[in-house]
Amino acid sequence: MMDLKKYLIGRVPIAITDYKHVMALISAVIRERGKGYVCVSNMRTVTFANENDEYYEVMRGSLLNVPDGTPLVWCGHWWGIKEVKRVCGPILFEKMMADKEHGFRHFFLGDTDETLAAMTKKATEDDGAVVAGSCSPPFKPLEEYDFEGIGKMINDSGANVVWTSLRAPKQDFLAHKLVPLLHDGIVIVGVGAAFRTYLGEYKTPEGLLQQMGLGGLGMIRNSTLPKEFRWYAKHIFVLAGYFLKIKWKRLRHKKCDEL
Repeated sequence: MMDLKKYLIGRVPIAITDYKHVMALISAVIRERGKGYVCVSNMRTVTFANENDEYYEVMRGSLLNVPDGTPLVWCGHWWGIKEVKRVCGPILFEKMMADKEHGFRHFFLGDTDETLAAMTKKATEDDGAVVAGSCSPPFKPLEEYDFEGIGKMINDSGANVVWTSLRAPKQDFLAHKLVPLLHDGIVIVGVGAAFRTYLGEYKTPEGLLQQMGLGGLGMIRNSTLPKEFRWYAKHIFVLAGYFLKIKWKRLRHKKCDEL
């Protein structure tokens, strides 16, 4: 498998990667008959993994955790790792739908039947992607999911990339539980709102909002905006704490992988 360099935010490993590298790594895992899952990570999930041992084990067990959130990129830069780049879930999804090099066969897991049908139509007709199947899971806690049934559906479809859109951390817990039931040569990628973004229902925030590390606010419904804004304000202090720890350890001449 390809080499993968990482840096730590707290205790959570984040990949030093880019879109091309992520796609090549997923292709290599499939080709070499491995399997696993990719966590598309942001400040919310990294903070949760630093506080929650069960979720930390999920992220630690992934193939890689890519830095979707801009603050995660900042942390890499604070370490002095200038090559850290953002890997946005919806953009990764679009790039892999349009890819003609790696032979990806896609399975969509999440959202409604209507959304999945629209996505399949767009992916096959507009991007020429191979969509092997899809499944709209029940809107229930993961404990009530028929994991064996979902696993069989994916295995029978012949897909080698499974896209989940359940929002993190739920989609990452699902991937962790589902991988053991899948055939070799399958990779699961959790991409949150990428399905609706792909259909043009959501917009991926760019510009100043993204540069400020507040891109997630641009994809939030007005009804929940006050709650989410308070969450972002709170985690400014969390991010400041990571910054101070990184600066302190750099002063002590520790390497980024020795956090």
